Amino acid sequence: TPAVGAAPPARVPIGQLLGSVVLPGLATLRRRPVLGLACLLAGVVAPIVLGFWALANRDRIIGFALDPQFLTLLTWLGVVVVLSRLVAVAEVWYAHRTARGVGGWLALALAMVAVLAVPVGVLTLRANDARRIVGDVFADRDGPALFTPDDQVVDADGVTTVLLLGTDAGPGRWGARTDTMILVSIDRASGRAALVSVPRNLTRLRFPPGTPLADEFPNGFDDLANAVFTHVNTRPELVEYYGASGLQPEAVALTGAIGYSLGVEIDDFALVNIKGFADVVDAIGGVTVELDSSVPLPPSLADEEPVPASIGPGVVELDGALAVAFARTRSADSDYQRMGRQRQLLAALGSQVSVTDAVSAFGTVTGALDDSMRTSLSSGGFDTLLTVLGDSGAIVESVGLTPPLIEPGNPDYDQIRSIVDAVQEAIATGTPSGYSN
Repeated sequence: TPAVGAAPPARVPIGQLLGSVVLPGLATLRRRPVLGLACLLAGVVAPIVLGFWALANRDRIIGFALDPQFLTLLTWLGVVVVLSRLVAVAEVWYAHRTARGVGGWLALALAMVAVLAVPVGVLTLRANDARRIVGDVFADRDGPALFTPDDQVVDADGVTTVLLLGTDAGPGRWGARTDTMILVSIDRASGRAALVSVPRNLTRLRFPPGTPLADEFPNGFDDLANAVFTHVNTRPELVEYYGASGLQPEAVALTGAIGYSLGVEIDDFALVNIKGFADVVDAIGGVTVELDSSVPLPPSLADEEPVPASIGPGVVELDGALAVAFARTRSADSDYQRMGRQRQLLAALGSQVSVTDAVSAFGTVTGALDDSMRTSLSSGGFDTLLTVLGDSGAIVESVGLTPPLIEPGNPDYDQIRSIVDAVQEAIATGTPSGYSN
């Protein structure tokens, strides 16, 4: 029994302690206004503002998710969200530390903060891992085009062109032949885009004057175009020369060769190993294509699940293994029809990936990209490329440099240049080139 005249025991601030987990700083405002306001801003206002901002920019969320600065911000936000609650709870406890039984309620409040910290911590770690991966995959550059021809007919100032390269190599391997080569050109003013497939069996590829490969092959490359990669990869002096910029040397060499041979400015390249492509397709839940006829498939790649002998006709759901088989098969027809299937798959993949799919699979996708993709694009440039590929109405030209349009075994490069010029002119003016196939 308290002595007569003694002060009654201090009451345990249960509401303040537990409320500081939900609204950190609110209970602190009267005692320490600056500290309370700081906790509220860091622990409540900042995440809410970020959430509404992400919702308002959901069409660009993939690009932000691949932005190192955004990922750094997300990492620090996770830290301050938890830290603000610890500080707020500690302040309430300190202000009422003499209250009987306050220790038990403090323990409960800290346990609640710990429960909250688990998902926040997982998100923070993923953001930090993704920041490292983004640094490995994407280039930190905003420089000139990788190749600019001296005699280009079409003004390239308003057009961005990216060379997409696909190899059959496994994760972490970059020396295999590039069986997929697609030029993606985007008219920045109109948003119109064109896909131009370069055949893997194109011969006598030319190299820019003054380069080691031009000196070695003054009359054009003596192998198929898809062998440039392996040729560079097996010669240390070429790797050193073409890798001086810090970019993938084989891709830099091939970019210069295709740009010079086709007379087109190429701003960047994106290189994907085909097995990594399968992992990305699986991570986002697959892709759907509509086939007019049955397509025979080749045997699956090593370590991949078996695929059926054929797919189609009709609407077909493709997982990673099926998507790779669909893109690789030549059993159905020829290399040239395969190039058309690759363009079809690329357009379908870009148009069908939702923001929800991409974000939910973000950790898996970035892990696959780390092993299987290298590019000279910045993360922002890659986001622009994805946006265009995801807009089915943006791709107005889809051209395969195939017979009877050209003869890959005996190419007329002046003719090929005129075709590429016409395609780029078409996306600038909106008038069809007449070459789409």
